[in-house]
Amino acid sequence: MYPSLVAFCLLFLGLLPAFSQHKYMTGTLTQLNVNFPVFKKFKLNTKLESRQIFREKELNEVANRQFRYERTDLSLVLTRKLSVDNTLGGGYFIRLEDGQLTHRLIQQFNHVRNLDMVIMAHRVVTDETFQPGEPIEVRLRYRLGMEKALNGRQIDPKELYLKVNNEYLGTWSSPATDLEIRGALALGYNSTDTNKIELGLEYRVNEFNQPQQAHQFWATVSFFVSI
Repeated sequence: MYPSLVAFCLLFLGLLPAFSQHKYMTGTLTQLNVNFPVFKKFKLNTKLESRQIFREKELNEVANRQFRYERTDLSLVLTRKLSVDNTLGGGYFIRLEDGQLTHRLIQQFNHVRNLDMVIMAHRVVTDETFQPGEPIEVRLRYRLGMEKALNGRQIDPKELYLKVNNEYLGTWSSPATDLEIRGALALGYNSTDTNKIELGLEYRVNEFNQPQQAHQFWATVSFFVSI
């Protein structure tokens, strides 16, 4: 697993020069996830996320290397456990960017299987975005994820693990539609049964409705806390 992680990081960094003539963005994405138990079968997941841009380039323009803080997102999703493997949830999302607020309603379904050597997770999400002066945007997302312990068969406390995600996100709004594809690889440390941290890299590509696509490269830091 370690050679695979190193190879992915080298490939990720090696892609940057290849997109020097395209529209792209690079930066860091930090995230804090906190889970609260609510009643018997319900949990409230709160996620605070921020994006910082270090370099960006528009088509036919010179790359901008000036740092800027792009946006802050906060989401609250209440989930109910339907069975051992399945959960259903709904929630609310708000974004602060350039002094404007964006609101979003979220509906999601998760199916998680703890297999012999890996944890496989499927997530389907629909959401509706509302922004002043803009048409309503509807999105459909599917994510396939995998977690694998780097020592032993299960992810125990004080152990490292590998996480891989692949996500497809379709967007519909008047008058345009688009598709975004995401791939992520992270190295996680399970400090305790209720706390873990993940460091990773994420690549995104979208604007398939344009002559040239837009590319995003993110270094990610995620904290997870269960109360």
